[in-house]
Amino acid sequence: MTMPPRRPTLNHLLIVKDRHGPKAYWLTAELYSLGRDPSNSIRIDSQYVSRHHAILVKTESPTSLDGFTYQIIDGDIHGTPSTNGLYIRGERVEFWDLEDGDEIQFGSDATATYLRQAQDLDRILSTFENTQIVGL
Repeated sequence: MTMPPRRPTLNHLLIVKDRHGPKAYWLTAELYSLGRDPSNSIRIDSQYVSRHHAILVKTESPTSLDGFTYQIIDGDIHGTPSTNGLYIRGERVEFWDLEDGDEIQFGSDATATYLRQAQDLDRILSTFENTQIVGL
């Protein structure tokens, strides 16, 4: 008897919710750009999101099992801030070391949730209904 293939375990995940519903991004790269422009690594479809709204940067974290986490920085790679800013825990931030469960607000109608715990894909999908997986 053959076993069905095991779904991947995801340690760093960003669930983006915009006008097209939730999309899950498995984070592994050193750098991601986020924004409305199609050239971004992670595109957020909202008129309230800047073309180049934020960047995610992989950073060392001695408290993480795999030794890293992500920091989100408002604006583009050149340091130009976004128009509507980033909000985490209700406060506007220029940058933030993301922790498991942090919700990022981009303007009024787009959010992202950062998950930093080993979870299997089925569990994540059951939490975020109708989530499209991107990059697996």
